[in-house]
Amino acid sequence: MRTASIRIILALAVIIVMLCTSILGVHNVQNTAYADSNSFDNTSVYEDLTSSTVDGKPFDIRDYSFDESKETELFSFVEYCYSFKANMRSNYGLYIYVFNPKGLNFATKTKQNKIQMATAYAGGAPTRYDKFTLQYCGKVEEINYKGLFYKFKVENSSKFLEIVNSNERRYDVSGIELVTYGQQNATEYRVGGTYRFTGYAKGFGPDANADSTLNCVVENLETCELEVRHTYFRTDGLSSLGKGHYNEVNTVYFELPNRFLNGYGNLQKIRAEWWEYKTQMAFVTDNAEFVSIAKNYIYDDVEPYKPEQTNYLYRKYNTDFPIYAYAYDNTNSQGTEHWAHHWTYNVDLSPVKIGGVGKAVTLSSENVSKILPFVYYSTYTSEGSVFDFLMSHNSAGAVKSSVIANTIYNYNAENGDYIDCNGRQISSHLFVDSVDAGRTRGHNDVTIDLEDTFDLQSYDSNHSWWDKFWNFGFNSPDTSEEYKNVSPIKILSSSDVAGDNVMVSKNLLVNQQDVDDIKATYSHAIANDCSVVLFRFANTDYYTISAMGVGATDSANGYAAQMTVFLDFDIIELTFNKDGAYTVIPVVASPIDVINSLTAPPQTLDWWKLVLAAILLILVLILLAPLMPYIIKGIIWVLFAPIKIAKKMKRKKEEKHHDKS
Repeated sequence: MRTASIRIILALAVIIVMLCTSILGVHNVQNTAYADSNSFDNTSVYEDLTSSTVDGKPFDIRDYSFDESKETELFSFVEYCYSFKANMRSNYGLYIYVFNPKGLNFATKTKQNKIQMATAYAGGAPTRYDKFTLQYCGKVEEINYKGLFYKFKVENSSKFLEIVNSNERRYDVSGIELVTYGQQNATEYRVGGTYRFTGYAKGFGPDANADSTLNCVVENLETCELEVRHTYFRTDGLSSLGKGHYNEVNTVYFELPNRFLNGYGNLQKIRAEWWEYKTQMAFVTDNAEFVSIAKNYIYDDVEPYKPEQTNYLYRKYNTDFPIYAYAYDNTNSQGTEHWAHHWTYNVDLSPVKIGGVGKAVTLSSENVSKILPFVYYSTYTSEGSVFDFLMSHNSAGAVKSSVIANTIYNYNAENGDYIDCNGRQISSHLFVDSVDAGRTRGHNDVTIDLEDTFDLQSYDSNHSWWDKFWNFGFNSPDTSEEYKNVSPIKILSSSDVAGDNVMVSKNLLVNQQDVDDIKATYSHAIANDCSVVLFRFANTDYYTISAMGVGATDSANGYAAQMTVFLDFDIIELTFNKDGAYTVIPVVASPIDVINSLTAPPQTLDWWKLVLAAILLILVLILLAPLMPYIIKGIIWVLFAPIKIAKKMKRKKEEKHHDKS
């Protein structure tokens, strides 16, 4: 098709300009136009706009300017070259023009730029929304207006040829997601428009010689705008998976305007998507020197063990790496010492014999780390409790989620492959090749119903008393904590947020440190005729166990931990149920990364400390026995002294009053 013809079609097809306000705050990447067989992809954005009209008037770029007080919005939604005849649809495409008054530098080579549109209907109403990648076509390059308008093409536009009909082509657009440089996630901006195209551009209708009859009517599309926050809950008690394993509930919460509940009924379903991965094992210690050494090797795979290296009695390690780490139990049975390693890094666990006594070594293969990208310094902070002495706790403390996120975002292994997380390149070094049983590694598109309740099974659910004694002896952790028939969707009431933070955390299955924010969110919601919704979208395994590192001046005490992360988590739809009538409302919410903190194994009560404390108490009582009568008299005197003093003062006051009389 010649350039002149393209200009004629462009003018007749009309870039229907609709000022459908959307709120934009963005994230980033790069810029270059993509080549394509459809020549409209590469036309000048400035010329496209100047050949169009706005509210019946010729477009004039001088009517638009950079202004920080204004919000970015979808300026125009364009249907290009729809034909009555199937053999003339090769150039068919959907395009958008974005008004960018803040002058944001949008990423142009990222698949995170998306548009959300309806793809299924029933009874004239949308029943499903999907995302389509926005392919960058160009921006205004003219001086003083550079970047004021961006042009994108909807990839896989041809899918809509299966949905629309020639009499009226309907496109329901809920929002657009755009990334700006320096940001990890896209920001979604509301569009909320139903675009109904009728007629044809000249040459594309039933009569090839007829003038253009193309027309577009825009109607409001109801959307639900949400600000999504995340929290999590980890049981203190062991899960059914056994030692070192704890149930973790991953939750997001948001304010939902009550008008949706009042108009459409109960919130029945929530549809969301995310990219799910399980991290490599992390090692956390209070030994700063070990961490400093380990940081030099976080990008390196441990080479195969060298059999001749037997520097340590029970272990062999690769001396090219001056550190190693492990988590183990040491028990004795019939004179044979068993070393049960739960996790190792750079350690050879081949069984050896010392003095004729067999050393049996057992190991779960999934807990061998050949790389240690997550290594952190953190110290345990005492709560100052008088009972702190009685507790067995790890010397290393928690690592904030922001620190973990920073590692994921900035880890750049030169020799590493990358996972494709919604178009984001994140090093594969950071994650293992699997996720929890029954879950899906990578992209997930899930609809969760209110009726999809779940259980958090405890260790006791599938382990016997003997298992417990064999694994823990007299120093066992909590093994009975479990929750039954937990609802994945919960709308909070005033009683849910009443009480101290510890109680609210346990009742709602949320992190104790997030309770204050949840309470504040609830108060804000009530004041603005909204409800607060908890969406428990994933129940996963959190693994944490005491561990030790070797390679620093002193042994590095700490713990090893592994968890699941959910990248680019985004809520797509809410489905309401009113007396059996279901209504799907598209959601406008910016994607977030759900990355939790690392925490040490829960504290346990050391039985030997209790015995020691009891013995000491008995000894003290024995030593003080001869003095007990005097001590008791002293205590009685101290207790009654205030009463005696008060009586004496009263007597003196009465005598003084009598003398004056």
